[in-house]
Amino acid sequence: MLHLLDTATFSANALTPQLLPAYIRKLLDTDEVKAVCCVSLLELAIHFRHKRLQLMGTLLEFFDLALAQDIALLDITPRIADATTRLPAGFPGDPFDRTIAATARVMNLTLITPDKHIRDARFCSVEFYPFRPIRTRRG
Repeated sequence: MLHLLDTATFSANALTPQLLPAYIRKLLDTDEVKAVCCVSLLELAIHFRHKRLQLMGTLLEFFDLALAQDIALLDITPRIADATTRLPAGFPGDPFDRTIAATARVMNLTLITPDKHIRDARFCSVEFYPFRPIRTRRG
């Protein structure tokens, strides 16, 4: 296992892989098991509840599909929780981003992310790509 997918990458890979840049799809379309931090499930559940994640089926059906694709779900460990307190000054305050970056660092994984703030923090190894998820606006 070499790569950790951030939440946006995890959901895009499952729902709209064609929107990911070719070099990211090439990384994801290997037999290598990729990792996802367990907090990404909670983050996606929140997006779903706020109607920022549109699915054809249920959230559980989405998780079943997305996690069936050579994905290992990583739990939070005491070392990862501790690493969230050692992020550089100015690192985004979002607890999901902090936990995902800490997981990448502790597990020595390269985080695949479109988040330039995480990339620029240089806290963990990052494979960056520009991407904006498609979200519907609430009327």
